[in-house]
Amino acid sequence: MAWIIRLLAVLFGLLGLVILLLFGPGALDARYFNPTPADPALDALFASPADPVLSEGDLHGAEDLEPGPDGRLYTGLADGRIMARAQTGGWEEIANTGGRPLGLAFSPDGVLHVADALRGLIRLDDGAWTVIDEPGEFPALVFTDDLTILEDGTIILTDASGRYGYGEYMESFWEGEQTARILAYTPDGTRRVLAEDLAFANGVAHDPASGDVFINETFAGRVHVLDPASGTLRVLIDGLPGYPDNIHWDAQEELLWIAMPSRRSEQLEFFHPRPLLKRLLRRFTDIFGEPELPARPVMGLAVNRLGEPVRVLYGPEDSELGATTVVPWQGQIWTGGLDRPTVDVFPVPPRLDADSSE
Repeated sequence: MAWIIRLLAVLFGLLGLVILLLFGPGALDARYFNPTPADPALDALFASPADPVLSEGDLHGAEDLEPGPDGRLYTGLADGRIMARAQTGGWEEIANTGGRPLGLAFSPDGVLHVADALRGLIRLDDGAWTVIDEPGEFPALVFTDDLTILEDGTIILTDASGRYGYGEYMESFWEGEQTARILAYTPDGTRRVLAEDLAFANGVAHDPASGDVFINETFAGRVHVLDPASGTLRVLIDGLPGYPDNIHWDAQEELLWIAMPSRRSEQLEFFHPRPLLKRLLRRFTDIFGEPELPARPVMGLAVNRLGEPVRVLYGPEDSELGATTVVPWQGQIWTGGLDRPTVDVFPVPPRLDADSSE
């Protein structure tokens, strides 16, 4: 009888430990989340790595690159500096946000606007920053991430998470939360929500010819087309082999460039539709550290308006710091990253549709 009592004590103790791990203080608020797995056909496109032809240093954290109306290339760095590069070379500091600049965009009248993760949505007026909207408690901005500006001056902004701010994106991933929003700011000062309940909406771009707005869900591995008038979404491409970040519309080729700073993790995504297991796994990572993350080579995919792949950029496989931005500029592809110390330049990759000319 004594051994039965001891066995029951052990079993109840283990049960109590499991309950504590699952629901005790600091437990992950894991949600059910079931993204489309990476498409093997898309993954197979990233098979032939290329080396950069140019690497420019002292540009740590060039999370987004944006061609300006003056012919220069702009970026924001980890220390808050806004830098501009002339076509002939050489980067110049033009301002400092005093925060962490992420997405950049220019209004039709040439004014620089910045999605700053710490300061919110700001614009540069005659050398001084004007705050359009600032972070705070939800429904205020929580994770100001990227923006694009339409021809009528309307700003489309991504608020990547309603629960986690800058530097906490892995918590959003683990939790599987879907609280991201797409916001519109009209020139008359009105703010409205275009779309919500998204899985870390990150990059945004638009096609001036069609009026379509493109947005992605990073942790769902897909890109949507958004109608800015109605707020309706339709999937442009799903099952991406990497987690999409910044996106850029190339009006000359009519292609959408999608930067993917990391390959998808099949092992970690296995737990998304299994919230209880995900809670346990997160507890173990709190104790023993994060598991090995997927490879992070430079990955860029250019798709047409139908979501069909047209060009593929694939950098060295030994890279540990992926590219969060992939932008065509001056006949080359320019890349930067949230954690990368350099801006790296690649030749324009060949088209996949063999019958098309360069």
